[in-house]
Amino acid sequence: MKNCQRKSSRYENGFSYIDVMIAIVILMVGIIALAATLTANLVRSYETEKQIVAKQAAVSTIESIISARDINRNNTNNGWETVANVNPNDPNARGIFLNGFTPIREDIGIDGVSGTADDACPVNTICTVNSYQNTSAVVKGLERRIVITDVNDPERPTPPNRIRRKRIDVTIRYFVNQISRQQLVSTMLSDY
Repeated sequence: MKNCQRKSSRYENGFSYIDVMIAIVILMVGIIALAATLTANLVRSYETEKQIVAKQAAVSTIESIISARDINRNNTNNGWETVANVNPNDPNARGIFLNGFTPIREDIGIDGVSGTADDACPVNTICTVNSYQNTSAVVKGLERRIVITDVNDPERPTPPNRIRRKRIDVTIRYFVNQISRQQLVSTMLSDY
């Protein structure tokens, strides 16, 4: 009977410290991988939220530009002619959209058009156009650039009944963890 007890006690030994340490290391690798995955998903979720806000700001700007085309149709200031970037070198140019990246303000100004002088002035300044002052807050972390280019062939004059077109590119720059990202929305606009 003693022999039976000795054999059974030999097989009833527990885990050694090395076995326990190996199991803990394997468990820790799994936990660290899970934590890294969760962190990456949170960062991606935050980035996606910022990207959606940037895309909505770009689409809203394009809608505003389309409305600018129809403003003052019957006055001397033709809405179609104002759908262009500001050209300081040409005194006859009537473009109203500022060049380069400009801040986005909560209020789009008295003219109701995004990206113009009454709502895209630099940070820590008040946009003043005529007697109107835009004191609204700047949307933090977002900047807008509007680029408008004529698509018509400059070599051939446009006949009176031919449709004129412009390409509108609105880029919204936003930041995720101090990394600059850009959201571009483009469209074509005709003069009718």
